[in-house]
Amino acid sequence: MDGRSGVPGGRPGHLRRRDVPVRAGPHRPTRLGAAERARPVDPALTRRRVRPGLPGRARRAALALAALLAATGCAADPGPTAPTPTAPPTASAPTPGGDCARCAPAPADVPFLRAMVAHHDRTRVVAAAATGRITDVELRTLVAAVDVTEADELATMRRWLAAAPDGGATGPAGHHPHHDAHHDVQGTQGAAATADPDLARLRAAPAGRFDAVLVEVLTAHQRAAVTLARAHLPVAEGPEVRDLADRIARSRAAQLRLLAGLPAA
Repeated sequence: MDGRSGVPGGRPGHLRRRDVPVRAGPHRPTRLGAAERARPVDPALTRRRVRPGLPGRARRAALALAALLAATGCAADPGPTAPTPTAPPTASAPTPGGDCARCAPAPADVPFLRAMVAHHDRTRVVAAAATGRITDVELRTLVAAVDVTEADELATMRRWLAAAPDGGATGPAGHHPHHDAHHDVQGTQGAAATADPDLARLRAAPAGRFDAVLVEVLTAHQRAAVTLARAHLPVAEGPEVRDLADRIARSRAAQLRLLAGLPAA
């Protein structure tokens, strides 16, 4: 470029850009003028805005957990709320799913509770007879879980029966016909337990066959529990007893599936 303007009307020699000759040799870096120095950037423009709260992954996990709890009816406690005036509960109208220690069961529910108490008593005797002899780890864990579950159910049913007008008795001295059918041993290993053929099989089983015999005994026993519970569901009167029968039916059916999948089955 010769430095002369090619724009019509421009003055000859008018420079649009000045070419400055540079001497040969080392040079110092050119400094910016005061007007050309870069101004400092406002930190507010470069600072990353982070919303307070959980990190992204933790937030997603918390939301997923909240959704799961809501779906299963186990939502977190929202905290104290103002009390709502309600009528005082009566002993004959327990809240479904609750545990009313002094609620008297309906007359139609008493025979079922008596039969289930007898059935649970025998389950615990079988579990006690298997203590120290089970070799399969899964079977040992299952038997321990069954024992704990039925011990809790036993305590609940006995409280209900104790609140019944006659203590839950349906015959002379509180005898119930289902007791004999389900080998009631009243939580002991006395003469009734000794006379039980299944317990006799367990005690006589050799070490290599004990797990298989126990699976057979428990399978037949828990299948009877499912039958009893399902038979009572259509005629149950008390909401708590109906809920218990439903839970027993589903729980024992799940135990039967686990027993069927064990190596000893």
